[in-house]
Amino acid sequence: MENRAHALAAGLFTLLLGIGVLLAAQWFSRDNYEKVQYTLVSNHSVSGLNVQAAVRLRGVEVGKVESIDFDNDDPRNILIKINVKGGTRITKGTTAQLGTQGITGLAYIVLDDDGKNQTFLPPSDDKDKRIVVQKSFFDELTGSGKDLITQFGEVAQRVNKLLEDKNQVQLIKTIAELEGASKRIGSLAQTLEPGMKNVPALTADTRKMIANADVAIRDLAPALKEAKTTLASIDKLAREYAQRADALDRAAKGVEQVGAASQGAASSLSGDIAPRVNTLLEELARNSRNLDRLLSELNEQPAGLVFGRPSGRPGPGESGSVEPQKR
Repeated sequence: MENRAHALAAGLFTLLLGIGVLLAAQWFSRDNYEKVQYTLVSNHSVSGLNVQAAVRLRGVEVGKVESIDFDNDDPRNILIKINVKGGTRITKGTTAQLGTQGITGLAYIVLDDDGKNQTFLPPSDDKDKRIVVQKSFFDELTGSGKDLITQFGEVAQRVNKLLEDKNQVQLIKTIAELEGASKRIGSLAQTLEPGMKNVPALTADTRKMIANADVAIRDLAPALKEAKTTLASIDKLAREYAQRADALDRAAKGVEQVGAASQGAASSLSGDIAPRVNTLLEELARNSRNLDRLLSELNEQPAGLVFGRPSGRPGPGESGSVEPQKR
């Protein structure tokens, strides 16, 4: 009877001790801060995320995950409710992402803020106030891996198509042709080898020619300078000649104008004086004829200058007429 009493007491003590440990653990594990609740929404997988997972804002733990469930309005979305410390600066520019802890694969919530929108986001269950969970690096890597696998599959298909029997024959033929071309190139290289040995000497001769050409160019520099001076003098003479030609042209135009004026004056004189000169010449001719007759008469009868012109002989039948004697 005493053994049963001791066993009952021991069991009762053990039970009370377990309950006390649980209460103590709950007491120490409870959060001694004011909690505010936010809702996160994700349209992709949240593998590895569990209830009571940590919530960190830029690396600082500010709360824990309260619940994870599907959205009743849209089953494609997953709603994650988190409890964070009151006073935590959650803004409309805050974004969420899943992070992983080492090699365990356990996930936690990573909150970040790029600072573009500093408006405070109050706790609420409204759809327009939910924080969107972006793809994690692992999700992006998984998507990229899928794309790479797809591309690798396409490449494998193309390689298989390239290595078909008919293509293999053509490929072998091409390789054989390449081998023949390689041998011909080797033979050509051997043929060119003696000529290549003379390349250094040819290069030296070329350098000497270039040096001689440089010296010749330097020698030509004074001549070119003198030619440049000569061309400048010729240019100057050409400009002076052009100026003189212009002056001569202007003088010729003046002479033409004077000639035109002279021609006009001559025309005017010819029309006005010529009739008068003709009249004067006629009078001079008439007076000259009269003077010739006078001189002839004086030459025949000089006494006429004193006694006057003698009267003419009387005609037949007039007084003093003398008849001619008959023979």
